[in-house]
Amino acid sequence: GWFFDHRENRARAASLAKGQRVLDVYSYLGGFGLTAAAHGATDVLCIDRSEPALEIAEQTASAAGTADKCRFEKSEAFGALERLGKDGERFGIVIADPPAFVKSRKDLKPGARGYRKLARLSAALVEPGGILCIASCSHHMDAASFAEQVQRGMRDAGRSGRILHAGGAGPDHPVHPNLPESAYLKCLFLQLD
Repeated sequence: GWFFDHRENRARAASLAKGQRVLDVYSYLGGFGLTAAAHGATDVLCIDRSEPALEIAEQTASAAGTADKCRFEKSEAFGALERLGKDGERFGIVIADPPAFVKSRKDLKPGARGYRKLARLSAALVEPGGILCIASCSHHMDAASFAEQVQRGMRDAGRSGRILHAGGAGPDHPVHPNLPESAYLKCLFLQLD
């Protein structure tokens, strides 16, 4: 449940976390959020729909000595993002690492709409100059198509920005030239205006 393929992406997010409020959506065991807390984030909100996963994340925060700056919310991601937006919440870093929205080719169109919606709702919560870290583990959606949906979602939210880094899985998850599905993980770090 720790998802070792994201090790380098978690490290990059953590390097930006000092002094920031961080939102980790689809947090599961809190990989991104807890790592950010350990690297100086001032406030971390982890949202996931799995209560058992959040209980483990809470125990991990306690063991790491970061429980005082971590909150855990059992909620469906889109609903939570909409509520946070209506409440006027803003974060220095918003991390959205959902499960695969595109599990087969037939899911490509609805999955693309899902990534666009996720980008729209997430971008609305990023404070000016802040970071949106958004990922896809759908191997049926290539990196260019994913980036296009993220850009569309940002535009829908009235936000602009630039890609600071486009990452994937770490070197211990190599991409095989004859297995395009091994390039499944895409992770964009965008700084929003």
